[in-house]
Amino acid sequence: MNKELLEDSFFDNINGYSLDLNQRKIILDDTDNVLVVAGAGSGKTLTIVGKIKYLIEKEHVNSKDILCISFTNETVNSLKEKLDMDIDIYTFHKLSLEILKDHHIFYQIAESDLLEYTINEYLESNIYFNNYQKYVLNYFMYSIEDNKKLTIEKVKREFPKIYDSYKKLIASFVNNIKSHGHSINNFKRYIRKNKYIFSRKKRIKNISFLIIMFDIYRLYLEELNSCYKIDFDMMIDLSTKIIEKYGMKRFYKYIIIDEFQDTSYVRYKLIKRIQEECNSKLLCVGDDFQSIYRFSGCNLDLFVNFKKYFKPSHILYMNKTYRNSYDLIKIAYYFIIKNKYQLKKQLISDKRLKSPIKIIYYTRSNYRFIFYRLLDKLISDGKKELLILGRCNHDINMVYDGELDNDYIVYKDIKIKYLTVHSSKGLECENVIILNLIDDILGFPNKIKDDEVLNLAFKNKERYLYAEERRLFYVALTRTKNNVYLLTKKNQESKFVLEIKRKCEIIDI
Repeated sequence: MNKELLEDSFFDNINGYSLDLNQRKIILDDTDNVLVVAGAGSGKTLTIVGKIKYLIEKEHVNSKDILCISFTNETVNSLKEKLDMDIDIYTFHKLSLEILKDHHIFYQIAESDLLEYTINEYLESNIYFNNYQKYVLNYFMYSIEDNKKLTIEKVKREFPKIYDSYKKLIASFVNNIKSHGHSINNFKRYIRKNKYIFSRKKRIKNISFLIIMFDIYRLYLEELNSCYKIDFDMMIDLSTKIIEKYGMKRFYKYIIIDEFQDTSYVRYKLIKRIQEECNSKLLCVGDDFQSIYRFSGCNLDLFVNFKKYFKPSHILYMNKTYRNSYDLIKIAYYFIIKNKYQLKKQLISDKRLKSPIKIIYYTRSNYRFIFYRLLDKLISDGKKELLILGRCNHDINMVYDGELDNDYIVYKDIKIKYLTVHSSKGLECENVIILNLIDDILGFPNKIKDDEVLNLAFKNKERYLYAEERRLFYVALTRTKNNVYLLTKKNQESKFVLEIKRKCEIIDI
């Protein structure tokens, strides 16, 4: 690459920061399809801002010819604030809505809990449920060892967790169908796949589940149609079909996508359609190590095998982290890369910090006591800001009795934010505490296995044990700018803690 271009003074001040060599190469690369594999804290947003500014200021691309997509309203607003330009910066949902508006198509968006409501309504209502009880019971007969004289009421009363898991399984299956743009007609495909399963018990269990799932999905679609509503996945799929039929009303020379590791297949089809219509160049930025939304339809294969979906393409790397110390990312990297499906990348950092990961033990009876002793110790050490992370809300509730929101809570002059790990993605803090790292069914990793029936819907099954939980733990570790403190129970340490234990410092509180 031309040395003179790389040393252009333009790169010395992007929102007050000088870009590193890799960031400059990414901005200058004009390949039709570029995937940027970015490490945690490597300046993804800054690079996206730099790319857009370079296109407008140096390549004289019209600002309205650039489409930028991010995954949440918060990140969209953050990009708008950093750019302060007239550019289409949307979530996938907002983009789809705009495409439909361009073609004078208007729908109401369904409530986010409509599917959950439909599942509950179906399973609790005699109107829908009476004719199908035997199929629900068939499913539980093969899921519960103590299945003598099994009734639905007995399942609800004696096995409430299994009953709740069943409802979540239905929602997960339906969401996966929608995120792949599949229609209700795919039901026959699932039945055909089920015929090839060797175990007769599993085949019966699966077909019993599919019958109920299909009926609930049918009811869900009827509910949407009766109100002239669509949900988000359906809106994305519909906007793709509208483009295929009528073309695009707007033109984009460049499409830039943030957090590409969280893309679903239905989102991929929309981007592919827009790109073909406009002959756009595509830049995707993300980190496969931080892909943690498979349950909602994320298809990591789109990222890991980018060259299969977008041709011709070029893979670039942002491997320098400005957040974590080298000592932390070295431990985190060797932890995450045990899953060979993850992409290898050589992460580097100029920061050095001795023993950045610290383990604190508690017993069953002194959990809250140890937690607040740790807080007091960190306060006395001069810490001003903390991020407290739990695998689920239950972990947080064990130490915090207040009502959680997005604001910091002040405790003895220290700012504390409580979040689940999923909610913390994209954030950073001076120091981090990860709660309740225990070896348990609801520990971290969470050991509730996906039901095998999901294999009929998921195209790319992950075979590495706790693959998504491993990425979730990686996200938790890399939120810190300095130290991360792991709270674990004596003699019941999480499998993840045991894996990295010898590289950590054990401290007494």
